[in-house]
Amino acid sequence: MLVGISIGPRLCGRSHLTLETTKTLLIGTEVSAKETGLNSSDQETTSLPQGSIVVPTIVGLVVASILAYTLLSYALSLIAMLGLFFFMLFGLIIGAAMYRSANKSSLVPRSRAILATALVSFVCWSIAVTKEAVEYPDDFVNAAIENDKIRKPRGKVGEIRDELREFIHEYMKTEYPPGGILGYFQMVATGGTVQLELSTEIRTIPIKPRVSPLVWWIRVLVAIVLLYVSIWSQVSLLTKPPKVRGERDDRESNDDETSEGDASED
Repeated sequence: MLVGISIGPRLCGRSHLTLETTKTLLIGTEVSAKETGLNSSDQETTSLPQGSIVVPTIVGLVVASILAYTLLSYALSLIAMLGLFFFMLFGLIIGAAMYRSANKSSLVPRSRAILATALVSFVCWSIAVTKEAVEYPDDFVNAAIENDKIRKPRGKVGEIRDELREFIHEYMKTEYPPGGILGYFQMVATGGTVQLELSTEIRTIPIKPRVSPLVWWIRVLVAIVLLYVSIWSQVSLLTKPPKVRGERDDRESNDDETSEGDASED
């Protein structure tokens, strides 16, 4: 009995040491595995050739220019800032086009990818805002024609349109020199009200801007931020190893196959 009692604690001590040793070995194995994975990813990154961002930038500029000129310039004027949604949506389309046109076997430096994203975002935003300014005289004429305070004698609507167009050009040059695009930006940024004078009217008619200056500033600044973020969400993948891109492409292909399978079942 005494022998058994004396041996028991020794066996328990040995089993405890064995468990501790096993835990230590397991932890060491996990750490070494992580270090090996990190080292392999670092080696993969350093061994990749440096890619060019020129082709994706050109593709992005072309797609961005088309979308900005045809659609985004009208999206800015939507009520309740709904147009900002389209800046984010079209930004994803532009970024996807840039990603697809790049060489997937190379790694683009992060600084160049950021510069390309900023350039494409700024060009797209500039075209949309500039076209809004260029088309302001026609928008003003249409808004004035629809104004109930302005008398429109039958048969003279065309003459009134010509007079309105001439008036707004001269008004912008006088009140917001030098007029044109720069004059439009001065007017909307300060919330200027146009004092309309027509030969058919006895007194001047105030034409207020469509939005307040605060709303205009928020809308314009948020638009370029959404463009940059959405485009960068796609272009940033070019700065990561092809393994990460492959996982993304695999997920997209699996999603497409799943959607096609669901459609065939229906």
